[in-house]
Amino acid sequence: MSTDTTPHTAPAAAAPRGAPPEVGVELRYAFTADPFPVPSSPPSGAYLKADLTIVLSRRAATAIECGAITVSVPVGSGATELAAETAGMTASTDPPGWNATVAASGQVTFTPPGGTAEIGKENGLALSVSTVSVNRTVGRAALTVHVPWRRPGETGSDSWSTETVELPVTKFPAAFSLGELHASPGQIAHGGSVTLTWQASGGSFRLLYGKTDISVTDRSTHTAHNITSDTLFQLRGTSSSASGDLEAVRSTWVTVAVPDIVTHSLTATRGVTTDRLARYADHSEPVFHAHTMEHRPELSMRTYNPLLRSWTPPARLPFGPAASLPALAVHGGKLHMLFRPYGNDQLTWASFDGSTWQTMPNPPGPATPAPVSLTAVGTSLVCAYGTPGGHHVTRTSTDGTTWGTASQMPTPVGGIVSLCWDGSALYAALNAEELDGYPAFYRRDAEQQWHMLQFMAIMDGSRELAMRGENLLKFYRFMRGRIGVTWRYKDSDNEDSEYLNVRASDNVRAVACGRGVFALFPDSEGVLYAMSSDGTEPTDAPPVWSPPAPVDEYRTSETPTLAWYRDQIIAIGRGGAAPL
Repeated sequence: MSTDTTPHTAPAAAAPRGAPPEVGVELRYAFTADPFPVPSSPPSGAYLKADLTIVLSRRAATAIECGAITVSVPVGSGATELAAETAGMTASTDPPGWNATVAASGQVTFTPPGGTAEIGKENGLALSVSTVSVNRTVGRAALTVHVPWRRPGETGSDSWSTETVELPVTKFPAAFSLGELHASPGQIAHGGSVTLTWQASGGSFRLLYGKTDISVTDRSTHTAHNITSDTLFQLRGTSSSASGDLEAVRSTWVTVAVPDIVTHSLTATRGVTTDRLARYADHSEPVFHAHTMEHRPELSMRTYNPLLRSWTPPARLPFGPAASLPALAVHGGKLHMLFRPYGNDQLTWASFDGSTWQTMPNPPGPATPAPVSLTAVGTSLVCAYGTPGGHHVTRTSTDGTTWGTASQMPTPVGGIVSLCWDGSALYAALNAEELDGYPAFYRRDAEQQWHMLQFMAIMDGSRELAMRGENLLKFYRFMRGRIGVTWRYKDSDNEDSEYLNVRASDNVRAVACGRGVFALFPDSEGVLYAMSSDGTEPTDAPPVWSPPAPVDEYRTSETPTLAWYRDQIIAIGRGGAAPL
């Protein structure tokens, strides 16, 4: 298989394979040009023509609804313009049926039939702008794409948002060429060799694969030996210009019949079979089941900006494997985190100032691998954890640097202990040992004594507590994962409940953000979803929730812990730092 850049998925046979997808918040954008690389037109005579195609596909599992999409082609004679003129330029779509118009300014408008259309992960859209008259100046131009979008079912002018991306287009000197990169054979045995061939001229060229980076200028072939895993070969061509160095890339993919696998994460739903690690005496091939393998996930962090409505990809944190989910709370202008590391019963305490994580001295003490809890109580921090002796305790830090004496609290039977401070009292929700594991709701008095307020109904997993204004919310799952929410009114034992038409495969995690509340949960496929309530409803009215929206393509079976820090949502969980 030979491509001019990294392969991508396109609807139907919309375009040849092109540039690696430019990722927006909502959509992926894959740009291709024919010819590739794009040559600038000669100093005189007819303009050279180029055909441009942009393939749009949804990043998340659910589709979005789009309005009229515009693609701006810069028109002029300079290095940063692409088209010398718009005469003869045409436009079309795949699937067909969209109305396409080309303005003299270079703005191409694609209007869907009926005014709106859905774009999904599997049913994408290809936008083609053809017979573009490339100008005579070498350099870098960019197409600007505007996509108005909203979630299906939303109505009104306020429901629309616009995503804008720029897609670079490089115009090369006419003497520069970079032909197809061919591999023979395309599939080899483990440790085999492959011969690469190409035609290229008018610049300097390098071949890259694995950890190899070699100059191949003035060459047209190279043989790579001892290939043990599926390998991407890239031929990179560079041409100098007044705009700086210009680069084009051709790629080809070679597969190995029985490859070595190197990956950041590996999910096996039934077992792992290998002939290189171990062998059972009574089996021709060893089979590793879940109980014979160790799970050592590391912590990763996402952030969500409510103003931009965008998530960052999960970034791995520098703490090594974690044996428990982390606990988060904000104190003294910093985000504090507690978790039990793998292979060490001493809790790890760390703080984040918005740019750097720092491991704190004087952690609370040794703990079991059960989830740790942490919350801000006035000007103090309170944590809860299980001790190696079988008790569950709380400790308080008044200065953010040391912890006070341990105080015993009700012992949970598995699951998360959720702590929440409502401004006057500390509450806890847990699956209580004294109730044989049934869920219960507690309040702590001024003498550090815990009093059970409620015996709760049977449910799945653990409850999550979060404030919404002055009301305390309790999130839970029941009836095969359906999410329920109960809100407890300030200074009252009265409660109301509602059941959402949403299902979660793991615990709902939530956090207060201003007067509102933000919640996160995975679906049955491990895709994280977020929903929120802005808290503008009357205090005696139920929360109004936004439609659940997928976070990103990074899947997980365990819901991350949430915190509200510096006007952003912080989500830290175990694993999930590589897309599936």
